[in-house]
Amino acid sequence: MSVWGTDDLHYYSSTKKINLDDFTLTRDTKITVLSGAGISAESGVPTFRGEDGIWKDAEKMRLATPTGFATHPDKGWDFYNLRRMNMAGAEPNNAHKVLAELERQGYDVVVITQNIDRLHHVAGSKRVIELHGTIWEIKCGNPGCSLEPFENKDVPIKGIPLFCDICGTHLRPNVVFFEEMLDPVNVQNAEIRTRETDLFLVVGTSGVVYPAAGFAQLASASGAVVIEFNLENTPLSFFCDKSVLGQCGMLIPPTLNKLSRGEFVYEC
Repeated sequence: MSVWGTDDLHYYSSTKKINLDDFTLTRDTKITVLSGAGISAESGVPTFRGEDGIWKDAEKMRLATPTGFATHPDKGWDFYNLRRMNMAGAEPNNAHKVLAELERQGYDVVVITQNIDRLHHVAGSKRVIELHGTIWEIKCGNPGCSLEPFENKDVPIKGIPLFCDICGTHLRPNVVFFEEMLDPVNVQNAEIRTRETDLFLVVGTSGVVYPAAGFAQLASASGAVVIEFNLENTPLSFFCDKSVLGQCGMLIPPTLNKLSRGEFVYEC
């Protein structure tokens, strides 16, 4: 089975269901979290694919492609400056914080995130795989350039468009644009972790963007307990062992407390 699509989704989801009463969360449990736009939406960060999502605007989608950004880097930076402004005022919510606290208390936690806002880092999570990069770094638009991505938290960035001091190519956000492949090292690390995980939490993701959505499928096929937290059911709900519907920040703490038989405590 591959994480790249929906092949065998129904087969694997229909052949494995775990009774959560038989599962106990301990500090030896490998916990992996897949987080999406929904977790950051609870912090006020605009989502992408909902009814009012960012990608409903065709012009914005074009600017979020390598060709679109290179053709109009000034408009591209205007768009990403606006996104920076939206994200700069956001603070981690209880969903981010409880996952960081779980790690702080000695549990084995890795977060695989589709988000580019770094709210997991701000909350205190140390082991985070950023599948789609981060808006708080800048890199050269020339993939062959030796310039390393560098942090920049200016809001807004001034003097746009920006150009590389080494090769003269325009600079761009260190995020994965449409039509680009994910970093293969990040994908490989996420896949290895998912295959060996015991508890896989799907937090605030629509379950329609691959390969990220495929990691939940892979976790299920590998025998992990899979629990989904979202406002509504998603394509991933079909094969999750449990779907918990509502605000992630309110529902994750009591779920973890119950799974740990009261050992893990986080007060919202």
